[in-house]
Amino acid sequence: MNSHCPSLGGRPRARRTRRALGSLSVALFAAALPALAPPPALAISGGNLASNGQLAYVAEVRNTAVNGLCTGSLIHPSWVLTAVHCSVPASIGDVTVRVGNNMANSGGQLRRVTRILTHPSYTGGHNDVALLELAAPVTNVTPVTLAAPGDAHLWDGYYGGPFTNNDQGIATGWGQVDAAGNLATQLRFKSVFIYPPQNDNLGIPMIPVSAGPCRGDSGGPLIVNRSGTPVQAGVLKGAAFTCGGGGDYSMVGTGTNRQWILGQMTNLPTTVFGITDWDRDGHQDLIARVDATGDLWLYPGESRRAYSSTQPVKIGNGWRGYTPFGATDWDRDGHQDLIARQDATGDLMLFPGESRRAYSSTQAVRIGNGWQGHTFYGATDWDRDGHQDILVRRDTTGELWLYPGESKRAYSNAAPVRLGGGWNSLTPFGVADWDRDGHKDIVARNNDSGDLILYPGESKRTFPGAWARIGNGWQGFSPFGLADWDRDGHQDIVTRHDSSGDLWLYPGESRRGYSNSPRVKIGNGW
Repeated sequence: MNSHCPSLGGRPRARRTRRALGSLSVALFAAALPALAPPPALAISGGNLASNGQLAYVAEVRNTAVNGLCTGSLIHPSWVLTAVHCSVPASIGDVTVRVGNNMANSGGQLRRVTRILTHPSYTGGHNDVALLELAAPVTNVTPVTLAAPGDAHLWDGYYGGPFTNNDQGIATGWGQVDAAGNLATQLRFKSVFIYPPQNDNLGIPMIPVSAGPCRGDSGGPLIVNRSGTPVQAGVLKGAAFTCGGGGDYSMVGTGTNRQWILGQMTNLPTTVFGITDWDRDGHQDLIARVDATGDLWLYPGESRRAYSSTQPVKIGNGWRGYTPFGATDWDRDGHQDLIARQDATGDLMLFPGESRRAYSSTQAVRIGNGWQGHTFYGATDWDRDGHQDILVRRDTTGELWLYPGESKRAYSNAAPVRLGGGWNSLTPFGVADWDRDGHKDIVARNNDSGDLILYPGESKRTFPGAWARIGNGWQGFSPFGLADWDRDGHQDIVTRHDSSGDLWLYPGESRRGYSNSPRVKIGNGW
């Protein structure tokens, strides 16, 4: 087996203790945090206007519940770095991140946040660094690289190197542009002098700069030049003077902050595209993209609660820049198909399958446009009219919408239907007839509590609103799909434990409650 591919086969590693679906024990974060609002006198005053994709990795961080504004930086396709005092909402679902835009509150890639990690030693502005895990990776913006300990001469404040005065860097952010409180309508940046690092009253080093910060730039990056490459040396924690005066940055190029950041982010090698009987052999299969190469692989299943002995097969290439929207027989020709959004254009594409373990010879077809800012929930016959439908959340409003299909390789003429609101704080785990009552249901994680919730459907173009908790402690798991993986007549959950990369099967029991069946590890290296 190729070493870069995850495994559904081979010898399993030593198993962890098996636990029931509803009693999975995962540590939850429960620290008390201060209010979202940054300290007074924190955004870039004056400076230059960014345009034409400059500083595309600078993130606009908003709390939609209180209209709070901060800045961050994309340091990984799935992670934004910011300050702790910028990341304490009443609900995780209230936080949005926009990356790749030069104009405020428009353009770029908008993402909800599914998890907030704060430095465990944060107190009173010390160790003021936090990570925001995005609901979906940002695939068309190159993340900024964290500076390394060997780059420390770039922010030590002393003369020499490429500069004739103190070291220099770039301060950037979305905050106020003047003392009157006017917010930036366009991303700003400013060249600043870097003074020798100082320790705060707890002995934690911080980087002082000469000018720039104001309210709203909190969490923004301090950029230094490493032989022509921009790298991030600090995270804005506070301002020393009035708007536009000096500011202090938490050091992230070396020290404990950097160690903590790198230790939290998991390098997740695969993106799941769907679970379905792709090759029509009677077993559910897993389709996933190896993100390092962009190749699409088929991992054939064997309808059992164990590793599969069947080798994976490459069935496509060039799949970078696509977000999966499901695997289903969309055109009702008897073959399972893939639906994916082309992120650069927002077009929704149908990739017809041919029920074989090989590349498909059928051309892709565009079946929609304008799908940016939508989070996929499921592709299924929700209203039981014989056609597959698409369920999505509109991220700007948190509303759940049904887009009825018509079983054709073309745009659908059926009007979309709003099913309900308030879905911002949820991560979809899949759509299937979980309770075996003949209606399709939604399973989703509440990102604030970590609970797994069942939302029963009624096979109609409305949503009943009733729900049942079927699990708890699900933070840190990525959904891979709902399917009858072991062919016992019950729908199951397949999920990745992100910190270990292990793939787990949580067998269902077709009921609206916790399952008593123990989980089983069915893969590793995911």
